[in-house]
Amino acid sequence: MKNYYILLIAVIGLLFTSACNKGNEEPEPTKIIEQLVIPDGFTFETTMEKEITILMPTSVDYTFLRSRVNIFSDIPSNGGVLLGSGSVAEDGKSTIQLKIPTYLQQLYVETLAGNALISITQKQNQKEGGIIIDFDEPVSFDEPAIIEGLKRSDISDNNIQGLNLKQTNSIVNLIQNGNFSTNSFGTMSDWPSPMSVDGKWYITSTLGVNFARQHTQASEKMLRITPSASRYGGVAQLVAANPGDLITLTSDIRSNGNTGNIAWLFLIPRNSLGQSIGYYSIQTNNTGNSWMTKTIAASMPAGTVSVQVLLWSHIYGGAIDYDNVIVTGPVTDSDGDGVDNELDEYPDDATRAFNVYYPDATGFGSLAFEDLWPGKGDYDFNDLVLDYRLKQVLNANNKLVEFYLDYSVRAIGAELVNGFGIEIPGTTSLSISSVSGTLLTENYITLNSNGTEAGQDKAVIILFDNAFNMMSAPSGGFGVNVSMDATWVEPTMNQLHVAFAQPVLLQSTGFAPFNPFLIVNKDRGVEVHLAGKTPTALADLSLLGTWFDNSDPANGKYYQSESNLPWAIDVPVKFDYAIEKTEIVSAHLKFGAWAESGGVVFADWYKNLNGYREASLIYSYESGL
Repeated sequence: MKNYYILLIAVIGLLFTSACNKGNEEPEPTKIIEQLVIPDGFTFETTMEKEITILMPTSVDYTFLRSRVNIFSDIPSNGGVLLGSGSVAEDGKSTIQLKIPTYLQQLYVETLAGNALISITQKQNQKEGGIIIDFDEPVSFDEPAIIEGLKRSDISDNNIQGLNLKQTNSIVNLIQNGNFSTNSFGTMSDWPSPMSVDGKWYITSTLGVNFARQHTQASEKMLRITPSASRYGGVAQLVAANPGDLITLTSDIRSNGNTGNIAWLFLIPRNSLGQSIGYYSIQTNNTGNSWMTKTIAASMPAGTVSVQVLLWSHIYGGAIDYDNVIVTGPVTDSDGDGVDNELDEYPDDATRAFNVYYPDATGFGSLAFEDLWPGKGDYDFNDLVLDYRLKQVLNANNKLVEFYLDYSVRAIGAELVNGFGIEIPGTTSLSISSVSGTLLTENYITLNSNGTEAGQDKAVIILFDNAFNMMSAPSGGFGVNVSMDATWVEPTMNQLHVAFAQPVLLQSTGFAPFNPFLIVNKDRGVEVHLAGKTPTALADLSLLGTWFDNSDPANGKYYQSESNLPWAIDVPVKFDYAIEKTEIVSAHLKFGAWAESGGVVFADWYKNLNGYREASLIYSYESGL
């Protein structure tokens, strides 16, 4: 009966007030946005979910190693940001679930075995909506007779672009003179010749110093290989190693002059007699005269006392250059969780391994709400604007231990006193051990002892029950930070911390911001969710499908109007919202085309690009008094 009276009062109020109840003026008409023809099933998602599966080389033993895989939006040197991380399982596979902007065209995958820049719009490497990257596919290997009969473990790299995981100032390079700055070389009859661990590069006799030598170009020193009579040859250096050591070899390689030119990187473990007991290799026949980086990673077999690092070439013409040779190993794992210290953000804590951020480590996403559901809004999407960034802490088995949600309320374009919460899929209140960082002052939320909301079938956390308290602003009035002629109120950054009773699979909890919702005007049963998201167990389900809302739970439709308009949007950046009483389609000029296309065109509609927005209709705090 309570909700009946609330609805009746709201209906009457709608006849006389604006859509967000902000004064006594007649509301601006919402004809523009209501004329949009939005396809059924489109839920205004600005992100997409991708499953990335990385198959690592079988040359590495993952029984005790849980090496790290990082996924970026682009090559980091090009401005790519870290989107996700995961560890490699015992079977040599790493599967990472990502939530990424729908406009993104590519991903950059970083592993100890090399890196790959891949397209996420093309069909190759994709299977059932996921992306598979195989670092263990066999390569075509034109091998000289002298290495036939040995165990082979060739490694392909699928357009590997460079290794960042290992190239830090803290890494000790086992190779001496890896940048060939010292012009000092020895010679040997061929690569199987006896060698000692002396930090010196040895040139095979098939090349000699005439065809393998230090070369200087634009003040950069490197190793240059030029054609000899045999066409085969290379340089080698021996480093100490033990059985089980993970050894990686990385080198920059450049070739020109003939398409038959091939360059190999080899790791060749040797026993106490100096005999080769196996080899691991990777090749390239790139002849575009541009540098590319190749990497091998291998666990040394039983009997290993040293490993030969061999730069081998098959050259018909032109030149093959090598530079910045880096050899690392063995790894150090202080806490014994399988993630070596160099990649472990918690090297002394076996219960934690690394952090995963959304949308990334430095940026924020935004939620923007209309609060008169199930009534019609004015579609300025500024009744509540909340910025957020999630940091999830994973253990070495890719399970979620805890998370931190940094958040701030940036705008309140309403008089109603609204609260905000999140529902975490795949969990119950028993999944959570503790919650901190909430602010509840209005006495309409009941909590369990661990800080979750009582009476819910899934874990629900109410971050605050009065948005005005989050901005040190008085309730009522004409809103906060939505009008150019009003004083700017500096938002306050807050942090929610949620610890789990037992680590849970990351994919079971869904993606940030999980299932966020607004609680309207202190009425716990009135929830406003993103389009397509389900209400919590405490929502008043009788409101679904009433007034302007056209929810149809039987068909999976929630929180959308008959013309499929939403009451909330989520964008993976800090959202530049419209000023009060301005429809989003008038401020963000590509929003309408994006919505009518079902998200196909202008997937980046919220960006500040040429022709994308009417700047005078977007709130700017610099314009505030």
